[in-house]
Amino acid sequence: MSKRALEFVETWVSEKIEEAGIPAEGAASPAKAWAAECTEAANEEGIPALEISEAFDDLVEFIDGEIEEARDREEDEDEDDDEEEDDEDEDDDKED
Repeated sequence: MSKRALEFVETWVSEKIEEAGIPAEGAASPAKAWAAECTEAANEEGIPALEISEAFDDLVEFIDGEIEEARDREEDEDEDDDEEEDDEDEDDDKED
C-alpha cells in the first residue's frame, strides 16, 4: 500500500471538505465527483490512479465516510456551543 497515496488522499479530502463545506444531510453526495477530482489531482502530483486504487478499495466510499465524520464533528461542536450557552444562561439566572 502506498503511503504517499494515503497521505495525499486524506489531505486532499480534508482540504476539499474545508473549502467546499459539508454537504447538507440528505443532499446528493459529491463523493463520486470529488473522487474523480482527487484522482486527477493525484495524477498531476505524480501519483497514478492505480496507486490510489491500490490504497483505497473504494475511494467514493472513503470520501463519503470522511464527509459523514466531518458532519458528526460539526454536530458535536454545535451541541458543545449550545451547552456553553445554557451554562452561561444558568450563571446569569443565579446572579439575579
